[in-house]
Amino acid sequence: MKDLSSTKRIRYLLILAILITLPCYCLGLVVLRINQTRPTVVTPTVTLTPTRTATITLTPYITFTPTETPTITKTGTQPPTATPTDTATVTLTPTSTATRTATPTPTETNIPPTATNTRTATPTPTPTDTETP
Repeated sequence: MKDLSSTKRIRYLLILAILITLPCYCLGLVVLRINQTRPTVVTPTVTLTPTRTATITLTPYITFTPTETPTITKTGTQPPTATPTDTATVTLTPTSTATRTATPTPTETNIPPTATNTRTATPTPTPTDTETP
């Protein structure tokens, strides 16, 4: 169990902290009340700010005025004339040409046979003695 004096000391400290902070809470409430009762009046102020605006106007140097003047143009035509043209025609005649082709001749190659010795060992059973009654 705790010592009785330490418990009392903690209790007194907590009560003291509550009593010290009470005036701060009261002062905050008073400030809020004062601020609500005073009407806020906003006075507008006029401020002049100079601004520049650039305007670009394009003026053409040359102006065109459309005018309608009819013009008549005479065009002469000549009758078509026949022009003889010489066209050479090339005729190809097939010719036969003998072409030699070489056919390969088979060559024989003697390869001596090789002998292969394969030995297989077969196990022989070992005789065992059996007794007969």
